Amino acid sequence: MKKWITAITLAAVAAFALPNDEVQLVMISKMAQKKAIVLATMNLEGKKKEAFGKLYDEYQDKMAKVLGDKLGVIVQYAKNYEKLDDKTANTLMHKWFRIKEDALALQKEYAKKFGKVLSPAEVIRYMQIENRFHILREAEIAELVPLAQPPRALPQPAK
Repeated sequence: MKKWITAITLAAVAAFALPNDEVQLVMISKMAQKKAIVLATMNLEGKKKEAFGKLYDEYQDKMAKVLGDKLGVIVQYAKNYEKLDDKTANTLMHKWFRIKEDALALQKEYAKKFGKVLSPAEVIRYMQIENRFHILREAEIAELVPLAQPPRALPQPAK
């Protein structure tokens, strides 16, 4: 599964270099593959599987926007990495925190919705599966994105 998550992350990061329709094709393909893994791992059947699948699609669509915002912050960081000033750093940091809060709020909202079609044990199983995908994606991003450098001191004029 780790190789699979790495491929998803690399595709998402590499997607910025592709024309939009190719990006959409790559992302649709990766999302379909992830859904197949999740459904197989959840081991649901019948109407429960159908109801879960519908909610899963809604959740993934909304989470895709949050992940798109996150990738946008990473791209902004990459553009400013060499000349990162305090104002830009603060702006990026506050956007990052907002994105994390948005993701958590979405998780909480959908945990309740999943609880209407799944047992609590099944909901937690699904959240664990999502968390594993998240951890692997975050590890890949952490490996690719360099740490911010402290601002370089400007040379002081001679007195």
